[in-house]
Amino acid sequence: MLEENAFFGSPKFQSSISASPEIPEVSQSASFTTDSLNNINPWDPPQIDISTILAEVLLPDVYNSAFAQAAPVAGTVPISALNKILSISGLPHATIEKIINLAAAANSTRVNRGEFNVALALVALAQKNMDVSIETLIERKNDLPEPILTNLESLNFNRDLSSLSTSRPPSMPLQADDPWAMPSAHTLNPSYSSQPNFPTNNNISAPAIVTTMPSEDEFQWFLDTDLITVKIAPERDGFLFKHVNYIIESQRHQTTVIRRYSDFWWLMECLVKKYPYRILPDLPPKKIGVDESFLEKRRKGLARFLNFIVKHPILKDDQLVEMFLKEQMEIAVWRRTNSPDLEEEYLKRQITPEMERRIPEDLNKRLDKVVNKLDDTVDHYRNMCNIMDRIARRQEGMATDYMRYHLALNSLIEKEKGCYIEDCHNCSQVVQGLEHVSSHFHTTSTIMENASAATLESALENLKRQRDLLVSFRETFERKDRLAADTIDSLDARIKSQRDRLRQLSSNDPEAEKLNGFIQKDEEEIKRQRMQKIFVRYCLFSELTLFHKSSTFISHLYQNFVNDQIKYSQQLYENWKALSPKVYEMPVEANGFS
Repeated sequence: MLEENAFFGSPKFQSSISASPEIPEVSQSASFTTDSLNNINPWDPPQIDISTILAEVLLPDVYNSAFAQAAPVAGTVPISALNKILSISGLPHATIEKIINLAAAANSTRVNRGEFNVALALVALAQKNMDVSIETLIERKNDLPEPILTNLESLNFNRDLSSLSTSRPPSMPLQADDPWAMPSAHTLNPSYSSQPNFPTNNNISAPAIVTTMPSEDEFQWFLDTDLITVKIAPERDGFLFKHVNYIIESQRHQTTVIRRYSDFWWLMECLVKKYPYRILPDLPPKKIGVDESFLEKRRKGLARFLNFIVKHPILKDDQLVEMFLKEQMEIAVWRRTNSPDLEEEYLKRQITPEMERRIPEDLNKRLDKVVNKLDDTVDHYRNMCNIMDRIARRQEGMATDYMRYHLALNSLIEKEKGCYIEDCHNCSQVVQGLEHVSSHFHTTSTIMENASAATLESALENLKRQRDLLVSFRETFERKDRLAADTIDSLDARIKSQRDRLRQLSSNDPEAEKLNGFIQKDEEEIKRQRMQKIFVRYCLFSELTLFHKSSTFISHLYQNFVNDQIKYSQQLYENWKALSPKVYEMPVEANGFS
């Protein structure tokens, strides 16, 4: 007998493929190997891309509402969110499991919009007592009933990511997009810091978490800065070529503006002209034909870009930056009527003796030590970002597997209820125990999903911020080498030559007056270049100091990560510990089943 979800092997499905002109196009691989050819069964039906089945079908609003309610990220929602929505459909567990198995691949942890729509359409078929299969869906796709999802708006999809909260004055709460996120006292000394009594063979207990919060004065430069959040606008502009708008919210200015990616690029070009010797954050790359996943990565990159700028002690006060965050007018329109001041920073700053005294004599030696390590350090951080991303994805995969096991076990329980022996007490106890196991598997899935989200939003994002800082600091030195080359030696040589020539001329010679003008001009240029050289060194020292201070956030990154691991590990431990007495109540004596 075929399994319920093995619909592709049924003769009915094969005949419907050959007869129906509405079957979506089959994707074919561009390359074939000997092994793949040997594994091809010519009698198997072609594989169908589930996500495209309803691509051209006009669906009711409930499809959009349900997908938005599930809090999609990068155009996808976790299978656990899909299961939560299907659970309010009133369908049996076995039917829900079958729908999820049909709509989502066995090894997937998330479903895209098309797969989500297929799942809801299958729910609608099941609610009308129709056959729950892909072939029925294809046959009825232009005449689908509407799925009934009771109390959809009441579902809560907010994850428990309290460890992402950070210390901030009451008027300025901190969010996850802050690139310099400081842990709060609650995060640094969480209630879960007491160690659980894990089963061991000795009485050695793990040490308690001991953390100290730096004084407020030490981080006042951080606390007084702005916080920027970046969101993708739901609607795209443009007639032929759609472009994405970004909603930017500034907590300091209490403003919300809409900007395009090209506006960010323009701001970056302006800052490079004005502050070539400052650390300037990188922008995420351009790309044609973007997908939802790329847009989400770009959104996070733009948030890191702006938050770095508003945390920088010099860039945060720039008039263009303030305009970018406050001006309600489109940047393209604003530029038609305004000419921004792009004069280089050192032309406006007077070099004071105090600034010169602050520059250490061994600055070049310090800079060389940093520069010599930057390439390798950047490579290490890129590698660590990739590894941390894989760690989080594996956590998400395990969470999905526990969810699928929970669904399968619930389906089994529905079939196993009612023993063939009347009043069989032991069988009912087994079923009751399985219900407890299923419930705790569901809890395990939720905990692991929260742990995965915390890793992605906290540890991974902070690693990327540190990586971005390293890359930006390296580019600062590259700009300095390209732009700050001086011609003082050649100018000195030319002045010496001109003075030698001047000595050979009489004071009344017209050429003498011309040479004096050239000498004066060259001397002014030498003075300007020397002042610029001092200012560049002062900038590099200031940026080196800022870069050095960033090391403290590496410490907080791993403090938060360790606290998260303890938090979710303890939750898992408590979950399994609570299940233990319930499974030991399940009957194990064979005589009881006679």
